[in-house]
Amino acid sequence: MAKEIKWTYQSIIDRSNIYKYWLDRNKSSVYSQKLEELFERSAEVISKFPNIGRTINYRNVYSKIVKDYKIFYRIRSEEIQILRIWDTRQHPNKSRM
Repeated sequence: MAKEIKWTYQSIIDRSNIYKYWLDRNKSSVYSQKLEELFERSAEVISKFPNIGRTINYRNVYSKIVKDYKIFYRIRSEEIQILRIWDTRQHPNKSRM
């Protein structure tokens, strides 16, 4: 049974920053819309198969690679919390997990 997805405030900010970056770079919202669809589909997969991601060295937190991004999430009894979305092309020290 699929769990409910909850996007944290920080994950919403991450998504917004990613979309803004691509909008500024491409001068078009098409790629940002494709990323939005990709992140939503990925969240659906995670909700159905919560253990699909890899565990990280942080209590009950998993990461799943989606294209050039890592989605960090926590499994709760009734829900999945999407914690962060991080562009893997950034410097590793920029990740704040």
